[in-house]
Amino acid sequence: MNPLVCPKCGSDMRAYERNGVTIDQCTGCRGIFLDRGELEKLTDAEASYYGSRPAPAAPAPAQYPAPAPARYPDDRYRDDDRYRGGDRDDYYKKKKKKRSFLDDLFD
Repeated sequence: MNPLVCPKCGSDMRAYERNGVTIDQCTGCRGIFLDRGELEKLTDAEASYYGSRPAPAAPAPAQYPAPAPARYPDDRYRDDDRYRGGDRDDYYKKKKKKRSFLDDLFD
């Protein structure tokens, strides 16, 4: 059998077997090459190895942290009578009309 030649550097390659898979390794550049059948054996072995373990859980989606609670209550309108409801400011009250003598007749 003719020795295999490395496609990268042209050196001779040696073949060895590990766990039922034949691996071709270059003696010059130390590159590893697999035949198609050997690659399929590796992928089948990997699938059976990881198939026995439970699938890893998907990471939780990233969320923004909850806003921090206010350290002080919002009391900027506490002292302002305009925001309390009702008409308490005398300056803005409706002014009463002067009553005439005819108003008493028509009431």
